[in-house]
Amino acid sequence: MAILYNGINGPFSGKVGTVVGYKWKNKAVMRGLPSQRKGGPSPLQLQQHAKFRLMNAFLNPLVSLLNVTFNNLAFQMTGYNKAFSYNVKNAIAGVYPEYNIDYPMVLISRGDLPNVITPSVTSSETGILKFSWTDNSGKGKAKPTDMAFVAIFNEEKKQWINKLNLAMRSSGNCSIDVSKLFAKQVHSYVGFISEDGKEVTDSVYIGLVNL
Repeated sequence: MAILYNGINGPFSGKVGTVVGYKWKNKAVMRGLPSQRKGGPSPLQLQQHAKFRLMNAFLNPLVSLLNVTFNNLAFQMTGYNKAFSYNVKNAIAGVYPEYNIDYPMVLISRGDLPNVITPSVTSSETGILKFSWTDNSGKGKAKPTDMAFVAIFNEEKKQWINKLNLAMRSSGNCSIDVSKLFAKQVHSYVGFISEDGKEVTDSVYIGLVNL
């Protein structure tokens, strides 16, 4: 049953025949119901479902971060949805059913803002990661006030730590406490967002770090 909001010519919510009406981002939207396939999903559908499950489990803890770092590319969708779409197409390796995340291909952010030069990460103190880079303020749209964010993933426990606004580009370094991961190794990513939040870099995968 569908509910008419403004009479027979207005938007509706619910199912009418093969069409479903609903609201998304305060807009009235309609979509068709999927066709029913006899005999279960096709091999291609099984592969796609497996990729979706893998990437959703991987990225879901980063919803808040990705809604910021992919927001500039998200047209009529959330930043998370845009990030998911990119990474499910570009950052999965292997052959069904043995898919895995291709960590160097993962992007935690996308944009035209220049990233820093020669980023690196070290763990000279237990539970602390120190990110360092060469300041390249003045290159293109890069500014000293661009703010660093990092994301760290523990593959063994499937856990993330991430943080925005850690340090300015001009500072050349920042540190983050990852002691709660109790991990031996973590994957690390870094990126930058402009002070007004309108520009963002492509994130950089720095690599696997021993803690």
